[in-house]
Amino acid sequence: MTASASDDKRHSTDVTVIGNGIVGLAIALELGARGVRCRVLGANRPGIASTAAAGILAPSVAELPSAVRPFFFGSLERFPRFLSRLHEFDASLSLIDGVLEIEGSDETELDLELGSTRLDSRALAVEEPALSHLAGAILHPTNGAIDNVRLLAAVTRAAASMDEIEVVADDAVSEVVLGDYVTGRTESGSTWRSNKAVLAAGAWSPRIEGLPRTLPIAPLKGQMLALDRSPLRHTVMAPDVYLVPRGSETLVGATSEVAGFDVSNTPSALATLRSAADSLCPTLCDAKMTRAWAGVRPATPDMLPILGPDPDYPSLVYACGHSRNGILLAPATADVVAALVTGQRTDFDIDPFLVTRFG
Repeated sequence: MTASASDDKRHSTDVTVIGNGIVGLAIALELGARGVRCRVLGANRPGIASTAAAGILAPSVAELPSAVRPFFFGSLERFPRFLSRLHEFDASLSLIDGVLEIEGSDETELDLELGSTRLDSRALAVEEPALSHLAGAILHPTNGAIDNVRLLAAVTRAAASMDEIEVVADDAVSEVVLGDYVTGRTESGSTWRSNKAVLAAGAWSPRIEGLPRTLPIAPLKGQMLALDRSPLRHTVMAPDVYLVPRGSETLVGATSEVAGFDVSNTPSALATLRSAADSLCPTLCDAKMTRAWAGVRPATPDMLPILGPDPDYPSLVYACGHSRNGILLAPATADVVAALVTGQRTDFDIDPFLVTRFG
C-alpha cells in the first residue's frame, strides 16, 4: 500500500504509528508481522536521532537501575533476529562486535555474566594498538555498534514492502483527538482515524496537540564529526569522547547540550571533540575531518523511555523518550508495543517506563 491509497483504505487502519524514526518503523514491522494493518506518519526532520546517532549498542557501559536492565539487555539480544528481517533489503548490514570502555576506576563493576573482562595496559595494547598508552579498559564483547543510517534505510524499505503497512514519510501528525478510537490531523491538513495510535515521534512528541498530558521530553543536542581513517577494531568509549569505526571512517562524538532544536555545528564543540579523539587515539591526529553534524535526542528526566498505554486513554500507546538509546531499544520496544496493541503478554516488566512515573 502506498501513500496515495484511498481514504477508505486509510480509515480501515488498525493502528497509526506517529513517527517514522527507527522506533516507529520497528514497531510497524512487528505489528505487520502479526497481521495488524498500520500506517506510519512522519516527516524527514533535520537532526532526527535515528540518523544523527552513532549506533552504539552498549548497555554494559550505561549506569542502569536494576529494574530496567532486563529490557536493555533483552533488546541487545534481539538485535540479530531484528537484523535477519532486514537482510533482504541490506544483505551486508551487521553488527560491529565489542565495546572497549576506558575505565576511570578499578572498582568499575563487570558484567561477568556477559563475558566482560578487564584488560591491563599490555592486553589493551594488543587488542587496540592504535590507542594511546592507557592503564587499562573493560572489554564488553557482547556490546557493539550498528550503522544506524543504513539500518533506518533498511527498516524503511522493509516496512514499505509489507502489504499491512502504509508509510507516509512527508506528512507528520500535528494533532490527535482521543476517545474509544483515535483521529487526528497531519501538517498538510489531512485527517486520519484508527483504533489505536502509537506515539513514537522522538523529540517532537510533546509538540503534538491534543495529548492528554504534558510529556517531559526535551531535545538534547549532540554534535559529532567523522575522520577519514579507521584504525580501530572496536567501539571505544572514554569519559569525554567515543570513537566508532565505520567503514573507512571513525565517528567521533558527542556533545550533550540544551539547545532546543538547533542542529548547527559550532567550532568550539568540534575542536573539543577532535582534541579528545586525538588524545585517545594518536593515529587519528593527522586524519582529515570529512564531515560534521548534530542531532537531537528525545531526553526524559531519568533518560529512560516512556512506554505503555495512557492511563486515561488506552487507545494511545507511548513509545517515545528513548533519550540516548533509541537504536539499542528499538527491537524490545517493538515487541512490547506490538504485544500491548494485540492484547498479548509482554516479555518485560514495563512499570519502570510508564508515563505515570512523572506524576
